[in-house]
Amino acid sequence: MPLTADHDGVEIFYRTEGIGPPLLLISGTGHDHQFWASQLPMFSEEFRTVVFDNRGVGRSSVPDPGYSLADMANDAVHVLDSAGIDHAHVMGFSMGGHIAQELAINHPDRVSSLGVHHSWCRNSPRLRTFQETRLELARQDQRLALAEFSMLGLHSHDYYNAHADEMRSHRDFLLERSPMNQGWIGQLEACLTGDTCDRIHGIDTPTLVTCSTLDVIAAPHHSREIADRIPKARLVELSNTGHVALMERPREFAEICLEFLRSL
Repeated sequence: MPLTADHDGVEIFYRTEGIGPPLLLISGTGHDHQFWASQLPMFSEEFRTVVFDNRGVGRSSVPDPGYSLADMANDAVHVLDSAGIDHAHVMGFSMGGHIAQELAINHPDRVSSLGVHHSWCRNSPRLRTFQETRLELARQDQRLALAEFSMLGLHSHDYYNAHADEMRSHRDFLLERSPMNQGWIGQLEACLTGDTCDRIHGIDTPTLVTCSTLDVIAAPHHSREIADRIPKARLVELSNTGHVALMERPREFAEICLEFLRSL
């Protein structure tokens, strides 16, 4: 599986699956390309689907902290270049949704359509506190506390209680395979400094925005703000799911995305 060419000391691991129009998927904080594992089989039936590890996680480079979400969007462009793709449908989840906004703003010719899922364009006080707390845990090498605290935010109450084995697996990933502290610190610092609110009105591509009623990380008001500011956006709200709706309702989430893409 390929790596992009080195750019400013960063190489990005990616993989492609399926044939059809290109679809680029961008993962959330602390997760590698397997974040999209439940959607990839469905998406790749109709699209040449590209997944990758953001800088700081998985098999991609782990540069020193101090980079931005715009830098991570440039990484996504290098993935497209390496895969020989001129433009693609782009979908990002959580932090990946914020990266996708930067990609659409800074490289509009590379984006056929945009999906901003369970994300934000500016930190609210509550979201900022959540990210700052995780950042402090990473700086103190408190990996168990970081994993547990993240899990309590990622999943809805009922889903967490009803899926003990899945929660154990997700927790083990965050402990053993998520970024080392340098990767967490770099990604969380980028999230805390990222702000696209005053620029997304210039995005002129069809855009799907999703949120969940029980999301305590990126509450629905964040998605409504995005949808209100992007002229060609449509908003879909999932009921009774937490932040990671793509894990809690994988097929429903995939069908919402596919219906949007087919409508284009």
